[in-house]
Amino acid sequence: MATIKDIAKEAGVSHGTASNVLNGKGNVSVKKIQLVEAAAKKLGYKMHYKAKSLRSGATNSVSIIVPTMESDEYVQLYKGLDKSLTNLGYRTHLYITYDLPNNEKSIIKEIAEERVTGIVTISCLDNANEYYNEMDIPKEHIIFVNRQLQHAEQFVSFDFKQAGAEISAFITESRYASIGIFSDELKFSNEKQFVEAIIQHTKGVSVKNVLHVPLNQSHSKAFEFFAGGPPEMIITSSLNKAYWLKNAHYFGSMQKPPKILSLGVTQPSYTDEFIVYQQNYHLLGREIAERLIEQVHHPKEADTIWIGNSGISHWAVKEQENPQKPLTILTIISPTTDALLKLLPHFTKTTGIEVTLDIKSFEEIYQVLTDQDNVNHYDMIRMDMAWLPWFGKDVLKPLANVDPQLDQLFQSLPPHMRENYSQIEGMSYAVPFDPSIQMLFYRKDLFEDPKIKRMYYEKYKKQLTLPQDFASYLDLTRFFTKSQFKHSPTEFGTSVTLGKSEIIALEFLARYYADNGKLIHGEQIQLEKEIAVKALDNYLQTVSVAQKLDASWWGESVNSFARGETAMVIGFMNHVSKIANNDFGSFIGSASVPGDKPILGGGVIGITKHTSQIHEAVSFIHWINKLEIAEQITLLGGTSANPNVCNNQTISMLYPWLYEANKANVEGKRDTKFFEGGGFNAKEVERVIGLSIEHALNNLLNEEQTIEQINMNLASFSNH
Repeated sequence: MATIKDIAKEAGVSHGTASNVLNGKGNVSVKKIQLVEAAAKKLGYKMHYKAKSLRSGATNSVSIIVPTMESDEYVQLYKGLDKSLTNLGYRTHLYITYDLPNNEKSIIKEIAEERVTGIVTISCLDNANEYYNEMDIPKEHIIFVNRQLQHAEQFVSFDFKQAGAEISAFITESRYASIGIFSDELKFSNEKQFVEAIIQHTKGVSVKNVLHVPLNQSHSKAFEFFAGGPPEMIITSSLNKAYWLKNAHYFGSMQKPPKILSLGVTQPSYTDEFIVYQQNYHLLGREIAERLIEQVHHPKEADTIWIGNSGISHWAVKEQENPQKPLTILTIISPTTDALLKLLPHFTKTTGIEVTLDIKSFEEIYQVLTDQDNVNHYDMIRMDMAWLPWFGKDVLKPLANVDPQLDQLFQSLPPHMRENYSQIEGMSYAVPFDPSIQMLFYRKDLFEDPKIKRMYYEKYKKQLTLPQDFASYLDLTRFFTKSQFKHSPTEFGTSVTLGKSEIIALEFLARYYADNGKLIHGEQIQLEKEIAVKALDNYLQTVSVAQKLDASWWGESVNSFARGETAMVIGFMNHVSKIANNDFGSFIGSASVPGDKPILGGGVIGITKHTSQIHEAVSFIHWINKLEIAEQITLLGGTSANPNVCNNQTISMLYPWLYEANKANVEGKRDTKFFEGGGFNAKEVERVIGLSIEHALNNLLNEEQTIEQINMNLASFSNH
């Protein structure tokens, strides 16, 4: 195989230059990078990753040790770890022990030679010193999961005592006469805690047989439950064992199959095979990954961490046979509405309530809200969150003390959600429906490419990084636009939507807020001139080089990004579900918008003042906020207000930005109220701002004149 020396000679560069290029480091010009890459390709050179990392002194990798990959729990744990660690810049290496101690000891010796950053293990050994004596890494970087070994310093586990107690309560309430228990060996702390808790808390139920067997005996031992009369319910400590029971019954029993309740992973889809007590292994993997890397960069004393269980899934809901009063709901054309149309049969089936969705455009809903006679046709209305303070008190019913569960829902909302998506002058009138926030989406493959990074450095004399402010965003827009830089890998750096004045206003306001500009001054609405002129100048310069879209909504800019026409896009996250399935897949990254002052968006839903369908409307609110429904809405491309959807492994894979969006929402901003809490017509305020900026885009006004005109027009919106 060709050596670095051969490549250096072929490329006509020094050995050090060739080495730096092939190892992705060093201050090397674009021209020399191209020469070395061409020479390496010609000579058939391939970098050996392991040799490269050992030469550098560290592999930047994490070893993951599990008993088997036939278990759904361990598959999801690995996915959570691998996805999170990859995002944090680490590689993962998977090892399988089959719960055989000698296998695990051999694996430990192998890993010890790899110079890993850390280890995550579900160990079948008795003593953590087996790891500590072999590994030349801090003890805190070895995380033991679920099974607590002697002398283990860093331990993370679900609460198996709680799981056993809650399953016992379910068994007692469901009046099962007899149970069996099928678990792994009780030498493992989690299995012992689980089985003992079930036996301790189960009252008035016969425990017919308890089998705790090694992994490799699960298949044969499962048949023992059917040697005599099986119990009514068999509880298993893993889905793998539940499947072995199904197999044993199919081949080895003529009797009616018992019910099976199993510990298992959270499930986004309906199943009636088993009752599942859910534990979110994907979330467990993510939390372990984040804790491990935090420990690497900011060492602290090791501890024991308990992760909460998700509990028993309640897929089986008794169908409601008695018809209830129908509901008519006004809502907007959106991906969330499309998802609801698919899911409403479940709501009707389980509540007996028929629902009619009257689906209108953004502008049509605004017109309905301005006419009280039209509002009276509806039982519930989904409106833009920015309109709630202006229209809410006139068209919606106050929701305090309407329903105890609804009051609990309001209390559980984070303060910023209550303030922006629920309350008017301190009173709740709506619930968050499909809340959204501006985010930056970008092509990770472009931002991480060494050649592109070098080209950026040569052009701007600074490193290629995500934009922290809108000045940097403008530089990046120019760099990734072919008309500005002929070597750009994309046609445009970003796109701008120019078909609606309100959208233009929000693009401007994102820049204005990023520089700490304020729109509300006491009871006056005014722009701060110096900050506003700077924000407008940045926006106009961006428009001059960006892809210009004559669209009336954000969707087309997302489509352009998904087609690979732009390197970045700033958009509301409820319009970007289609990115999950585009050609670039995992190359899509997400981050907060430059300046960390994203615009809030999305909608709220409330009950109209004059409806008599209060009970039915409250039932609908509870239904859309159930986790299983929220997950289905999200999987179908919509947006949910339930923050726990991002803990679903399928959703977090498809839409990784939801996790970031939940954190960013706290910093989000949208001026819709005066300081005293009274609302103003935010749509009209944004329209006024956008119309004046359109004059600047058409060169009818300069920046100073535009801001003066906006402030003059905003004077009429003051709260007198």
